[in-house]
Amino acid sequence: MEMSTEHYVFHYRKNSLAEKEIDKIAAMQEGCYAFISGCLHADAKGKIHYHLFDTPQEVGKQYAIIHGEDDDEPCNGFALPDIMSKDGMDHVYAVYSETIKCVGFHEDAHIISYSLCRPDSRFISEGLAMFFDRYWWGIDNYSWTRWYIEQGKNPSVADLIDNSKFREYDCELTYPLAGAFTGYLLERFGTEKYVEFYKRCADETARAFEQTFGRSVALFEKDFLGYMKMFALRQDIRELLMKDMDQ
Repeated sequence: MEMSTEHYVFHYRKNSLAEKEIDKIAAMQEGCYAFISGCLHADAKGKIHYHLFDTPQEVGKQYAIIHGEDDDEPCNGFALPDIMSKDGMDHVYAVYSETIKCVGFHEDAHIISYSLCRPDSRFISEGLAMFFDRYWWGIDNYSWTRWYIEQGKNPSVADLIDNSKFREYDCELTYPLAGAFTGYLLERFGTEKYVEFYKRCADETARAFEQTFGRSVALFEKDFLGYMKMFALRQDIRELLMKDMDQ
């Protein structure tokens, strides 16, 4: 089944939860699109085709088929930008079920921001998507990062800019940290300056810091860590994070 809105074409199965709640999904995504587009002063090149599935296994299978991989590992969602798709259009594949609703800002932020640039660093691209998400597993990016700093588990931002280093760590660590660091840059320098920086990240992200802000990523990391240490971690969130670590 299919439904079209101003910026999306939604694809979903008959009698699925997505069909039942498609109006709510469409309203949410149009709201996300408007906010991302307004912040970045950017738009997707055409309508985003949103494919909604019932299970992570189905989305993982789609990922494997599209990317020509044998391993169809379960996946909650992924973006397929126009430059990578066979039909030259933007696509998002996502789970929508009673327990997993992989909709909202994240994949849309990837698609819209790719109209500006496709960064060479996953830390930068995932950081922007996580900035719009704000939360990972119901806990905000800053709280996750503050917790990792306390535990001495936070890897170097300068290292994570390298994709090979980024892949060495679990996304539970890298994604909130990237989102918090992106939030720090946006709040400190404003959207216009950040977009200028983002556009320079296609080739060499480390150099983009110097070109845009006149400072190395290592100096920014020092300031960022100092900034994060100014925040106290709420006790209720601390208890949730401790519980998560014990599991």
